[in-house]
Amino acid sequence: MVFGVIAMLVSPEAVQSLFGRGFDSLMSLPRTGAFLLLFSSLGCLAQLEPSGCRSYEPAVVALHGTLVRKTFAGPPNYEDIHKGDEAETYWLLNLDSPICVSEDKAEPDLNPAQKNVRRVQLVLDQRAYEQFKALLGKRVVATGSLFGAHTGHHHTPVLLTVTSLEQPHWK
Repeated sequence: MVFGVIAMLVSPEAVQSLFGRGFDSLMSLPRTGAFLLLFSSLGCLAQLEPSGCRSYEPAVVALHGTLVRKTFAGPPNYEDIHKGDEAETYWLLNLDSPICVSEDKAEPDLNPAQKNVRRVQLVLDQRAYEQFKALLGKRVVATGSLFGAHTGHHHTPVLLTVTSLEQPHWK
Protein backbone atom coordinates (compact mmCIF):
# COMPACT_ATOMS: atom_id res chain seq x y z
CA MET A 1 0.00 0.00 0.00
CA VAL A 2 2.79 2.41 0.86
CA PHE A 3 4.45 1.88 -2.52
CA GLY A 4 1.16 2.60 -4.27
CA VAL A 5 0.74 5.85 -2.38
CA ILE A 6 4.34 6.82 -3.14
CA ALA A 7 3.80 6.13 -6.86
CA MET A 8 0.73 8.40 -6.82
CA LEU A 9 2.32 11.26 -4.89
CA VAL A 10 5.88 11.64 -6.15
CA SER A 11 7.54 12.05 -9.50
CA PRO A 12 8.88 9.07 -11.49
CA GLU A 13 12.41 10.32 -10.79
CA ALA A 14 11.83 10.24 -7.02
CA VAL A 15 10.42 6.72 -7.19
CA GLN A 16 13.42 5.61 -9.28
CA SER A 17 15.85 7.08 -6.77
CA LEU A 18 14.06 5.30 -3.91
CA PHE A 19 13.61 1.89 -5.56
CA GLY A 20 16.14 1.73 -8.39
CA ARG A 21 15.85 1.10 -12.12
CA GLY A 22 13.38 -1.76 -11.67
CA PHE A 23 10.62 0.79 -11.54
CA ASP A 24 11.47 2.35 -14.95
CA SER A 25 9.01 0.23 -16.88
CA LEU A 26 6.41 0.58 -14.17
CA MET A 27 6.66 4.34 -14.16
CA SER A 28 6.22 4.45 -17.94
CA LEU A 29 2.64 3.30 -17.37
CA PRO A 30 0.09 5.98 -16.70
CA ARG A 31 0.12 6.86 -12.99
CA THR A 32 -3.27 5.28 -12.42
CA GLY A 33 -2.07 2.02 -13.98
CA ALA A 34 1.08 2.01 -11.85
CA PHE A 35 -0.97 2.66 -8.74
CA LEU A 36 -3.37 -0.19 -9.49
CA LEU A 37 -0.55 -2.59 -10.32
CA LEU A 38 1.30 -1.82 -7.09
CA PHE A 39 -1.86 -1.83 -5.04
CA SER A 40 -3.05 -5.22 -6.31
CA SER A 41 0.38 -6.81 -5.88
CA LEU A 42 0.70 -5.59 -2.31
CA GLY A 43 -2.82 -6.81 -1.56
CA CYS A 44 -1.66 -10.34 -2.34
CA LEU A 45 1.39 -9.94 -0.09
CA ALA A 46 -0.73 -8.57 2.75
CA GLN A 47 -2.72 -11.81 2.79
CA LEU A 48 0.48 -13.68 3.68
CA GLU A 49 1.13 -11.59 6.78
CA PRO A 50 -0.19 -12.95 10.07
CA SER A 51 -3.41 -11.51 11.37
CA GLY A 52 -3.47 -9.49 14.57
CA CYS A 53 -2.56 -10.94 17.94
CA ARG A 54 -5.02 -13.17 19.74
CA SER A 55 -6.57 -12.24 23.09
CA TYR A 56 -6.69 -14.15 26.35
CA GLU A 57 -9.93 -15.38 27.94
CA PRO A 58 -12.79 -14.67 27.77
CA ALA A 59 -12.19 -14.22 24.02
CA VAL A 60 -12.82 -17.34 21.95
CA VAL A 61 -10.18 -18.26 19.38
CA ALA A 62 -9.79 -20.99 16.76
CA LEU A 63 -6.28 -22.38 16.27
CA HIS A 64 -5.13 -24.62 13.42
CA GLY A 65 -2.40 -27.21 13.80
CA THR A 66 -1.44 -30.83 14.37
CA LEU A 67 -2.64 -32.59 17.52
CA VAL A 68 0.17 -34.39 19.37
CA ARG A 69 0.63 -36.15 22.71
CA LYS A 70 3.71 -35.53 24.84
CA THR A 71 4.85 -36.83 28.23
CA PHE A 72 6.52 -34.46 30.71
CA ALA A 73 8.06 -34.87 34.15
CA GLY A 74 5.63 -34.10 36.95
CA PRO A 75 5.79 -34.09 40.76
CA PRO A 76 7.72 -33.92 42.92
CA ASN A 77 10.48 -32.06 41.03
CA TYR A 78 9.11 -31.62 37.47
CA GLU A 79 12.58 -32.43 36.09
CA ASP A 80 13.09 -36.03 34.97
CA ILE A 81 10.74 -39.03 34.83
CA HIS A 82 13.81 -41.29 34.90
CA LYS A 83 14.80 -39.93 38.31
CA GLY A 84 11.55 -40.55 40.14
CA ASP A 85 9.26 -37.77 38.92
CA GLU A 86 5.76 -38.82 37.92
CA ALA A 87 4.98 -38.87 34.20
CA GLU A 88 2.28 -36.46 33.02
CA THR A 89 0.94 -36.79 29.50
CA TYR A 90 -0.75 -33.85 27.79
CA TRP A 91 -2.06 -33.00 24.36
CA LEU A 92 -0.46 -30.15 22.47
CA LEU A 93 -1.32 -28.33 19.29
CA ASN A 94 1.67 -27.71 17.00
CA LEU A 95 0.39 -24.61 15.24
CA ASP A 96 0.41 -24.34 11.46
CA SER A 97 1.64 -20.74 11.83
CA PRO A 98 3.08 -18.93 14.83
CA ILE A 99 0.74 -16.59 16.69
CA CYS A 100 1.11 -13.74 19.13
CA VAL A 101 -1.11 -13.07 22.13
CA SER A 102 -1.79 -9.59 23.47
CA GLU A 103 -1.19 -8.79 27.12
CA ASP A 104 -4.28 -9.09 29.31
CA LYS A 105 -4.57 -5.56 30.73
CA ALA A 106 -6.57 -6.85 33.74
CA GLU A 107 -4.07 -9.66 34.59
CA PRO A 108 -0.71 -8.80 32.95
CA ASP A 109 1.29 -10.97 35.38
CA LEU A 110 -0.81 -14.08 34.65
CA ASN A 111 -1.41 -13.40 30.96
CA PRO A 112 1.57 -11.49 29.52
CA ALA A 113 2.09 -10.65 25.86
CA GLN A 114 3.59 -13.56 23.92
CA LYS A 115 5.25 -13.56 20.51
CA ASN A 116 6.06 -16.39 18.11
CA VAL A 117 3.92 -19.00 19.88
CA ARG A 118 4.29 -22.24 17.92
CA ARG A 119 2.86 -24.78 20.37
CA VAL A 120 -0.10 -24.60 22.75
CA GLN A 121 -0.98 -27.06 25.51
CA LEU A 122 -4.62 -28.10 25.38
CA VAL A 123 -6.80 -28.29 28.48
CA LEU A 124 -9.53 -30.90 28.08
CA ASP A 125 -11.85 -32.75 30.41
CA GLN A 126 -11.23 -36.49 30.86
CA ARG A 127 -14.13 -37.46 28.57
CA ALA A 128 -12.66 -35.41 25.69
CA TYR A 129 -9.40 -37.40 25.69
CA GLU A 130 -11.37 -40.54 24.86
CA GLN A 131 -13.71 -38.77 22.44
CA PHE A 132 -10.95 -37.17 20.35
CA LYS A 133 -8.08 -39.68 20.54
CA ALA A 134 -8.64 -40.65 16.87
CA LEU A 135 -7.51 -37.11 15.96
CA LEU A 136 -3.99 -37.54 17.40
CA GLY A 137 -1.39 -36.94 14.70
CA LYS A 138 -3.92 -35.17 12.46
CA ARG A 139 -4.50 -31.56 11.54
CA VAL A 140 -7.29 -30.07 13.64
CA VAL A 141 -9.03 -26.86 14.55
CA ALA A 142 -9.11 -26.32 18.31
CA THR A 143 -11.53 -23.68 19.60
CA GLY A 144 -11.58 -22.23 23.09
CA SER A 145 -10.05 -19.59 25.37
CA LEU A 146 -6.36 -18.84 25.93
CA PHE A 147 -4.63 -18.35 29.27
CA GLY A 148 -1.03 -18.01 30.40
CA ALA A 149 1.01 -20.78 32.05
CA HIS A 150 1.16 -20.46 35.83
CA THR A 151 1.85 -23.92 37.35
CA GLY A 152 4.39 -26.71 36.93
CA HIS A 153 1.74 -28.65 35.02
CA HIS A 154 1.73 -26.02 32.26
CA HIS A 155 4.34 -26.81 29.60
CA THR A 156 3.79 -24.06 27.04
CA PRO A 157 3.64 -20.30 27.71
CA VAL A 158 0.04 -20.19 26.43
CA LEU A 159 -2.64 -22.84 26.99
CA LEU A 160 -6.07 -23.32 25.40
CA THR A 161 -9.15 -24.43 27.35
CA VAL A 162 -10.82 -26.42 24.57
CA THR A 163 -14.52 -26.08 23.81
CA SER A 164 -14.38 -27.91 20.47
CA LEU A 165 -11.87 -30.00 18.55
CA GLU A 166 -12.43 -31.10 14.96
CA GLN A 167 -10.72 -31.82 11.69
CA PRO A 168 -10.72 -28.81 9.38
CA HIS A 169 -13.19 -28.81 6.52
CA TRP A 170 -10.25 -28.10 4.17
CA LYS A 171 -7.17 -30.27 3.89
